[in-house]
Amino acid sequence: MKVSASKPKLVCLAGLLCDQRIWQNVASQLVNEVDVEIMSFAGFDDLTDMARSVLSNVEGDFALAGHSMGGRVALEIYRLAPQRITRLALLNTGIHPKSDTEIPGRMRLIDAAKTSGMSILATQWLVPMMSSKGINNAELMCDLTQMVMSYSVEDFEKQIHALINRPCAEALLSTISVPTLLLSGTEDTWSPVSQHQKIQQHIAGSELVVIDGAGHMAPTEDPINVAKALKTWLQKSRNRMNNQTMENMLIEWQCQKLVTHSINLLDQGRWQELANCYTEDGVLYRPSSPTVKVEGRDAILTSFTSRSKKETCHALTNVETNIINEKRAVVTSRVVLFAANGKKQSLESMVQANADIFIGSFVDDIQNVGGEWLIAKRQGSIELNYKGVG
Repeated sequence: MKVSASKPKLVCLAGLLCDQRIWQNVASQLVNEVDVEIMSFAGFDDLTDMARSVLSNVEGDFALAGHSMGGRVALEIYRLAPQRITRLALLNTGIHPKSDTEIPGRMRLIDAAKTSGMSILATQWLVPMMSSKGINNAELMCDLTQMVMSYSVEDFEKQIHALINRPCAEALLSTISVPTLLLSGTEDTWSPVSQHQKIQQHIAGSELVVIDGAGHMAPTEDPINVAKALKTWLQKSRNRMNNQTMENMLIEWQCQKLVTHSINLLDQGRWQELANCYTEDGVLYRPSSPTVKVEGRDAILTSFTSRSKKETCHALTNVETNIINEKRAVVTSRVVLFAANGKKQSLESMVQANADIFIGSFVDDIQNVGGEWLIAKRQGSIELNYKGVG
C-alpha cells in the first residue's frame, strides 16, 4: 500500500471468514479522503493476538473500522492502544458475551465444514446473514462464496475459537473518547440494529447509521451508502475532534480553577464564599473525618465555621482531571497541608514554627449547574501526618 504524506490512514478490519473482498468496494470510494489498508485474520485463534498484529503492522495513529468480528478486534485494539486511534467505526458487530446457545451453534458449523467442506458454509452460514437483495445478487453471492471457500477448515476453527474466547468489551465502551460511528442494516438479523443502539448508549457522542435493506454483509451489499456514511464520519470526526479538544481544555481549566480557588478560600477562612463553591445539595467528606458525610451547602458552611481556629496552607500537586461529559468532571489532587496555631506570616515561618504537616488527597466530583461549575462532592483523605513540636 502506498501511503500519502498528507492523507490520514484508515485501517479496515475484516470479520469471520472474510478478507479484503468485504471492504474493497467501500475502500475504492474513500481514496480521496484516506489511505486505506484492509487487514484480515486467517491463521489467528485469539482476538488479542489479532489486535496486536494490527498494531505492529501499522505505524503511527490511524482511524479504525471493523466489520463483524473485525469490530470486536477494533475494540481490543482500542483497549490496548487508545492513544493511537483517532476515530472508530463499528459495523455489523456486537459486544455481548457468549450465550449458552452460541457455542453449540458454532460447533455445529465446524462439524459441518469438517464433514462436507467449506462450501457447506455458503448455505448454512452465509445465506442467513444476507439481505433478500443480497441473496438475489448472483455475482455478489458467487464472490462471497469464493471468499468463504478460500479459508481452510483449520482457519475457520481457529477464528471460532477466538470468538468463543473473546475478551469482554462492555466495560470498555464508556472509556471510548474518539468520534465513533456505529452502522447496521435493517435486515441484519445476526447483529441487529437494536444491538448497535445498546452500544450507542454507552459511547458518548457516538452516531448510529442504519442502512435500509442491508444485511450483515452491509459493506458488500450496499457499498455506496456504507462509503457515504464513512465519508461523513471521517469529515465530521475531524471537525468534532478539534472542537471537542478545545471544549475539554476549557472544562479542565474551569474545574481546576474551581478546585484551586476553593483551597485558597479555605486557607483564607472565607467560609461563605467557600460554601458557595458547592452545589445546593453538595456533599463533603473532610480529610480529618473521611467517613463522616456533611450534606447540603448550609451544613457544609456550618462545618467550616465551627472548626477550630488554625492557620493553614494547602499545597496542591499532581492535579488530574477526568472529564466524564460536558456537564461533569472528576478532579483528583494530592495535597500537602501545613497547619499551626496562631497567626503565621508565611509558609516558611509555619515550617520554622514546627507546624503539623499532613499529606493526603482531594477527589472532587464537579458538575455544571446552570452554566456554573460547582463541587457536587469532595472526598478528602489523609495518608501521612507529621506532628510538629513547639
